[in-house]
Amino acid sequence: MREIACTEAPEAFVPRLHSVPGVVLLRTGRTDTGQGRYSLLTADPFQTFRSERSRIEVTAEGETQTVFGNPWEVLRRQMARFELLDEIDLPFPLGGCFGFWGYDLKNFTEPTVTRRALNDLELPDCQLGFYDSVVVFDHQLAKVWIVSTGMLPDGDRCATKARERVAFWEQILNDSDDETPTWSAAAPKRNDQVVSNFCRDGFVDAVQRAKDYIQQGDIYQVNLAQRLCVPTHHGGWSLFEKLHAVSPAPYSGYFDFGDWQLVSSSPELFLGFTGSHVRTRPIKGTRPRSNDPARDAQFTYELQTSPKEMAELVMITDLLRNDLGRICEFGSVQVPDLVKLEKYPQVQHLVSTVEGQLRPELTHTDSLAQCFPGGSITGAPKVRAMQIIDDLEPVTRGPYTGCHGYLGFNRESMLSISIRTAVVQSEVTSFHAGAGIVADSIPEMEYEETIAKARGFLQALELPAEVPIGHSRPVW
Repeated sequence: MREIACTEAPEAFVPRLHSVPGVVLLRTGRTDTGQGRYSLLTADPFQTFRSERSRIEVTAEGETQTVFGNPWEVLRRQMARFELLDEIDLPFPLGGCFGFWGYDLKNFTEPTVTRRALNDLELPDCQLGFYDSVVVFDHQLAKVWIVSTGMLPDGDRCATKARERVAFWEQILNDSDDETPTWSAAAPKRNDQVVSNFCRDGFVDAVQRAKDYIQQGDIYQVNLAQRLCVPTHHGGWSLFEKLHAVSPAPYSGYFDFGDWQLVSSSPELFLGFTGSHVRTRPIKGTRPRSNDPARDAQFTYELQTSPKEMAELVMITDLLRNDLGRICEFGSVQVPDLVKLEKYPQVQHLVSTVEGQLRPELTHTDSLAQCFPGGSITGAPKVRAMQIIDDLEPVTRGPYTGCHGYLGFNRESMLSISIRTAVVQSEVTSFHAGAGIVADSIPEMEYEETIAKARGFLQALELPAEVPIGHSRPVW
């Protein structure tokens, strides 16, 4: 590990990596809290992992091996090869597995949940890169480190490769940006067409059907989402820059997968691991911020006194407490923060924290699989809620409400919930917006909540907040 003098923001270096495959930036937008101390930059994985249903492709050194089976099991075996358990204890990853775990991996953790929705965007269920080097930006200490392990696909380590990677990153970090290429903007095409997989009445009807399930005693709460598509030119990185400016969040992420990019401005931690310690921070309840102190205080009061918001968060906190109970030592699961107010530049949320100590026989990969997907974006009880989501939503969620982040080789891992997340392809940018449905939900208001949550993306795409939203499968 080498410290390097650097004063530029992490995003300044991504355009310099335009010709390097597999660029990942995990960028915190909240450096004033412990939730967002580090930003991470990496590129050029020595191995990739991609799964679609039970087909898994592992590529290293130009050769692809295809296997069939449970992706979680295959990933667990891969991660075991690269463990660095004897390295110095540091609060950031010494290399690791970076990428996204899509919502439909649920079928390998909960086999009773069906998979009937259409994967019309033809995205993989999971796409990961294994990286031997990472640039760490410590925003509290204003320091930058280059971490280089020299890891090889067979699990051995090469000192020569480690030095070469340090030299590569030193050149990227010290290079003048005078000749940095300009990346294409994520500008919508002229028709400004926004298309949803639900019409308004269809979503309202789905909410009412969800309420019927609640009244029948099947569930207590369920999250329903609609997917919006906007015709765009190439521009995943430009969208990330605009989204980060419009809606900064603790767990923003940019992942370049070659022919498409994943862009996220996620505020919610799914699972954070430090050795055997694990924590999760579910979010429920949202109100806007205001420059008028009186109005801002009114929004805060509304949020903290809303029976619906409080009940949702308490319910999901209990669900996640039970989920952690499946992977933690008996008696170690605690709730140090229950229904805590957390303010951001544009919004304010109610947040809880649940933590515990992992059982010694479980790896971080095992723990992720057993808790996947996050209960805060499915419902309670979780399995029945997922079955109802599959019944009510017509297309797959893809990355949305799965998770993204990293599993560190040194047992330092962090995964955030993939909300406020967009998929950028050659002709279309797509993103979901959801709402938590409970017994007293008003269907029309839940639809409006999803539209309000989509406005950050519409603003980043330079579309008017009140742009008309159509309904159909987009054909562009």
